[in-house]
Amino acid sequence: MGQEGSAISQQIKKTGKILQGGAAKQVQNYQSRFKRMEDLYGAFLHKLMQSYPADSFDPEFMERFFGKRRLRFAGIDGTVYKKDMFDLVIFFAGAYSVRGEMEIKSSGDISVKYNEKYLDSGIGISSVLPLYINEVVQVDQTILRLDEFGEVDTAASYSDSWVIDNSAVADYLMGLSEFYLAYKLVRDEHPVDVLFMDRICSSEISSFYAETSHHRVNLDRQAGLIGYKIDRVPFSKSEWILARTLIGDRLLGTPPARGEYFLSAVVSLLLELGDKGITLDELETLLNINNDKRRKTLEKALAEGLRKSGDLENVLIRKNEAYLLNPRFRSIFERLDKLVTEVCERIFAEDDTLTFEERYKVGDRWLTTTDLSFLSLIALYLTMRKAWKNKTLLIGVAKDSSARDLKRQVIPVLDHVGVLKASYEHLNEVPDTDRMILQWVSLLEHGSLEVPWATIEYDTAFKTVVPHFGGKKGKVSGARRNQISLEKTFVKSYFQLSQAESDPKLRSNVLLYDRLVFPEVDLLDGHTVSLEHDYYNNPDQCDPIELILYMNTKNPMQAFVIRMMKALTSKNIPEEFGHIRPLFLADKVAKYYYGQFKAMVESTGSWLFSNPQLREFLFYLSTFRERRSDIERTRRIV
Repeated sequence: MGQEGSAISQQIKKTGKILQGGAAKQVQNYQSRFKRMEDLYGAFLHKLMQSYPADSFDPEFMERFFGKRRLRFAGIDGTVYKKDMFDLVIFFAGAYSVRGEMEIKSSGDISVKYNEKYLDSGIGISSVLPLYINEVVQVDQTILRLDEFGEVDTAASYSDSWVIDNSAVADYLMGLSEFYLAYKLVRDEHPVDVLFMDRICSSEISSFYAETSHHRVNLDRQAGLIGYKIDRVPFSKSEWILARTLIGDRLLGTPPARGEYFLSAVVSLLLELGDKGITLDELETLLNINNDKRRKTLEKALAEGLRKSGDLENVLIRKNEAYLLNPRFRSIFERLDKLVTEVCERIFAEDDTLTFEERYKVGDRWLTTTDLSFLSLIALYLTMRKAWKNKTLLIGVAKDSSARDLKRQVIPVLDHVGVLKASYEHLNEVPDTDRMILQWVSLLEHGSLEVPWATIEYDTAFKTVVPHFGGKKGKVSGARRNQISLEKTFVKSYFQLSQAESDPKLRSNVLLYDRLVFPEVDLLDGHTVSLEHDYYNNPDQCDPIELILYMNTKNPMQAFVIRMMKALTSKNIPEEFGHIRPLFLADKVAKYYYGQFKAMVESTGSWLFSNPQLREFLFYLSTFRERRSDIERTRRIV
């Protein structure tokens, strides 16, 4: 027994062998999958990838778009901190910006100047929320357990450690701080011309949209914003439900008259008309209703809008033959602006006399993570509206991504509808993430694919499009419940900026960006593709859907974006290799404030522990884990 070792040590050795063998097998599997990619670029992928040399973008085009050549830019990043102390959980989150100016030269060069005193003059917002552990479940909707009927299980119990480890309050608060800061920067008296965010905005919209659905949450119990008074009029559940759907721009034709967006398209149109009405025939013309199925869907949407349905009041009224918007909702965007501004200014106020209850409560109800999601969603909507008005280029960047839509949706759909001949027998055998595929292809093709390069920009709605369920050529279906997300709002692309001078094979990571769509740029001839969505399970009467796709056409906006980001990167700092400096610096600022707040919390805890007047009280207030940690720490010191 002594030579064989204890049972526990044998278990550890066995576990180590299993781990080693599993890891080696996975690596070998990836090696074999990478070998399948040797002819992928030549087969068809070269049609989806484009190099952008220094002379590839047109300075005059960008001058026409912005109306100037000297541009203000900013990068936003956030930070989050969570710490349990005694019977409290302390949540901290903030967002910080780094700003600068760039000038587009006639030669195509871009000169960049940063505001070097970003710690002192950069804009930032932050907030801290200490909660008793038993209060966390009142705020954090993500940790609520549901019973078999989908209702919150009030009998469920949570251990303190489970609540602390799983609470996401700080993460939601950080998201809100970033999007509200973005809104502040675009609605400023001198708004930024280019705004970088360390988030993929289209994905955030999808997440927030789902999390705030009245079909998923009980607004009476789980939304503290309901009843918040704006100009002495309570914010209603109907406004919550309607506001989520009013994303888009009429010049882009969004929200579109298709699928679940029909009523939203009508409301959006009536918001522009004010107190004017519109007849059914006029609606059919303006919304391009061209078959019986779509006509019936429109009539059904109008009937739904005229009556109260669950938590949603009637949003439409009818006067003779004309449909009008219920006057209750004509000022919805003004009310949403006041809601976001008033609540966020209170949450992130620098006034240290405001109590936590004043910051995070509406009446006697806590703002919840559902409320933070809703505020983030609306702050992003408002930012987009201002960006369209101001011509602010909104760009989200992801450093690491497990996205797979290029392989799983875009390529199969384009092949299915005949836009791209991408029949490739090994496509399903190559690595599953787009980033890994493109990273490896870039290495293999380093001689012919020069950096910086990018994939063609494609509509983010492609993520929810699949070839027709029944195999009908030229038709498409929605990936989930036959729904296709909002089109003509954001486009996305993968890109790579840098390579080492000593070794052309040593290249920076492939990153992902999405940018806001602009009608005067992205709706030109050749920049879109029309698909037929079989929404009604009737291939002869489909919903037309127009998606942005820069296939076999020049993309002057992407040429500028890639060359701009190339000018904003550097090889001098290893961590910045292939990344853009505004977000790199914003991350450094965020980490600085994270360190400052962490030290503040820890020093406060040390002061409380060493206070002789509180020692006896804290002995009983501290948790078992804290008491044990203190004893173990004392032993290590001794």
